[in-house]
Parts: sequence; C-alpha cells; structure tokens
Amino acid sequence: MQNRLRKLAQDRLIWFVVFGLLLFGADRWLQAREQQVIKIDLPLVEKLVAQWEGQTERRPNARELDALIEGYIREEILVREAARLGLDNDDIIIRRRLAQKVEFMMADETVEALPDRQALQRFFEENRAQYDAPETLTWRHVFADTEAEARQLRAALNRNEDDWQNKGKPFMLNRQYARQSELDLSRLMGTQFAAALFQQEAENWGVPLQSAFGWHVVKIDTRHAAQQAAFGPLIERVARDYQKMQRQQAMAAAWDELRGRYEIELLPIEGDGQ
Repeated sequence: MQNRLRKLAQDRLIWFVVFGLLLFGADRWLQAREQQVIKIDLPLVEKLVAQWEGQTERRPNARELDALIEGYIREEILVREAARLGLDNDDIIIRRRLAQKVEFMMADETVEALPDRQALQRFFEENRAQYDAPETLTWRHVFADTEAEARQLRAALNRNEDDWQNKGKPFMLNRQYARQSELDLSRLMGTQFAAALFQQEAENWGVPLQSAFGWHVVKIDTRHAAQQAAFGPLIERVARDYQKMQRQQAMAAAWDELRGRYEIELLPIEGDGQ
C-alpha cells in the first residue's frame, strides 16, 4: 500500500513538472510571438505627426505620413534586432544609435571584394551616360521684365551689341556662363528654358526666352560637342560606383529579409482623416 501511494505521489509530481514546463513554454512562445508584432495605433501616429509639425510647422500630407510611419517601423525593427544581438545596454535613450549600429553591421556585411576588370567594363558600358561629357553651351544674356521689352532689346543687340552687359534690367545672377549642360541650365533657369536654349542657333541674339525670373535675350557664344568617355582613365571611379551599386542592392535585399521576420499590425485609427 505504501509503495502504491509513493508511486502515485511520484507520478503526480512528474505530471506537475511536465504541466509547469508546458505552461512556461507556452508563455515564452506567446512572448516571442508578441515581440514580432509592431503596433501602429492612434497615439503613436499623433506623436509622429507632432514631431513632424515641430520641425516643419505644418501637418504632413498623406504620402509624408506614410513615410513617417514607415520610418518608425524601420527604426523599431532595427532597435529590436540590436537588442536581439545584445547591442543594447539597458539605456533606453540610445534607440537611434542602436538602429544605426545594426545598419552599419548590415553595410559591413555587404562589402565585397573588388570586381574584375571585365565586370567593371560591362558596368561602364551599361551606365555610359553618367560618364560621357554632355553637350554644353557658353552663353550670355540680357534680362527684361516683359516679352515686349525683350523683343526690343533683341533687335537693338543684333544691330549693335557693344556694351551689351550694361543693357536691359539688372539681374541677380550672372550675365554670362561657360560650358553649361542642359541639366545645369535646368537647375538654374528651368527645364523649358534649358530645352529651348539648346535648340537655339548660335551667332545671333535669339528670340526671348522666359524663366521664373522674367525674360531673357540670349546669345550662344560657343556650342561644345558631347564627348564620349574612355574606360581606362575612369576605372577607379567606375569601381567605386560599381561597389556602391552592389552595396545598395545588398542592403536593400538584407532589409527586405529582415523586415520579413516581422508582422506589422495596423490598429484602427479614428479621428484623423490623413
């Protein structure tokens, strides 16, 4: 009888331990599952919007709000990864630094050995546009407030351009520019102005062109032809660009893989139409 009681007690103890372990395991599983959920709720969104307003003095539009939320998600994932890797030291004020540490680690892991010359040659040919020197213009202009004034100036300049730099209205920028590409001109005067000027013939003062500043009578002094780049002298630059491209692609792939480990839970947000 005593042996049966002892055996029953032992069996109950074993089942108690097993049941406890099961409960402990289930609790740890639920905690781990909860750690993979990033909750986006109204208080969080309001906080992000308040931070944006403090920096820009306006509310974000829908696209900017999406970018703010995506930025928070990225930071939260990287912070959790930093904690998982043991990079945190219980200092809650270094969230951003922890996220940056993980990004730096990801960048270091993507650094590859220098590619061979053949790979660089292919990359150079595929991206030749960024190495070839584009057509450029050396040009000068006289500024006017209205198109009518500009037309009068053009007629006068084509008769006699002496002292041209003192004619027309004062202009806040330069009156003469050397070797400007269409992209340079677009940044300076706008895309429509740049496209029209590159269609203009040299030699004479051309038809008035409009920019955001006003009206311009322009003369092209020299049209410099585009020049095709040679691979050899640029090989170091090409190698840097190639590695930068490879690093960006690897970082993007690593981020996609990292984000795939997390479930983003968007909770209902009421009261904000954006």
